[in-house]
Amino acid sequence: MSRSARGTYYDGKSSTQRRVTLALSGERLLVTGEGVERSDILGVLAVSPRLGTVRRSVRFPDGALCELSDDQFLDELLRRQGRGRIAAGLHRWERSIPRALAALALTVALVWCFVTFAIPALARRVAFAVPAATERSLGRESLGMLDRVVFSPTKLPAARRQELAALFSRMTRDLPWAGGYRLEFRSSPQLGANALALPSGIIVVTDRLVEIAGSDDELAAVLAHEMGHVRHRHALRHLLQNSATGLVMAALTGDITSVTSLSAGLPTALVDAKFSRDFETEADDAAVAYLKSRGIPLRRFADILSRLQAEHDRREGNGGGGEKGSLSDYFSTHPVTRERIARFMGGAR
Repeated sequence: MSRSARGTYYDGKSSTQRRVTLALSGERLLVTGEGVERSDILGVLAVSPRLGTVRRSVRFPDGALCELSDDQFLDELLRRQGRGRIAAGLHRWERSIPRALAALALTVALVWCFVTFAIPALARRVAFAVPAATERSLGRESLGMLDRVVFSPTKLPAARRQELAALFSRMTRDLPWAGGYRLEFRSSPQLGANALALPSGIIVVTDRLVEIAGSDDELAAVLAHEMGHVRHRHALRHLLQNSATGLVMAALTGDITSVTSLSAGLPTALVDAKFSRDFETEADDAAVAYLKSRGIPLRRFADILSRLQAEHDRREGNGGGGEKGSLSDYFSTHPVTRERIARFMGGAR
């Protein structure tokens, strides 16, 4: 093993190069040459790793640097520092294509696991930690922004609105966790037949959704579905999952109120949200549970979902005044209708 080597020394104060000899003596490195004579403890030296054919270096505590090409000498220096095995292992990984590919595959797998499992878990934790006052503020601000952008005052007759408000009130009494939820009516040619669940329990129903419903039982199914979204805080979780930086900072620092900085993006997330199948399944289950508790046939839920799908298809086909490429309506954001209906109707047998 090489105990000495030749190198080029820089004092860290000027660009002057000096040819020197480096020698290992016990636990010290001796450097001698053109006006240079120093002795340093090995533990304070920083040795650069191998990188192709690039010359490696030894950096000293005072900023001086010595470049050399003798890998054996530097490997011995690292060994005496107690880092030789790690450095050698990393070098073998770098030079091996199969090992490099394996490391790349492992990195991809770790990133996939973080995005698929860690981010949703963090989003759920942060969403449920948001203070009630913050959530109310988010709901109020979101509704205000939507009123300015996509909503206009409802044109439903006052008597019809009172009927549906009474239905909603009965539902909130039947569902202990829905206390404080409120129903809003809006008109929106852009959204068509739609229902949105805003933070804090604000549920918005469009005139067109009321018009296409075949019965109040069908509307109750949609309202229960939206209540499920509110209960599980899907809107907040969706926004947080798509704002990974803010999510991680909120989770790590515990500054949950900083979630309000994301409020500007919440209305867009609500209108164009493509909720995951897990979110939709949770909301569907909430609707099914409510319908069963009231003795309402699950077919009512299936019927309104089918009508919403037909409405979506009509709008996407630019029929009946719908604008292709307009903002998403209720059904463009939901998983395949037949699969959803088959799932909860199958559980009714």
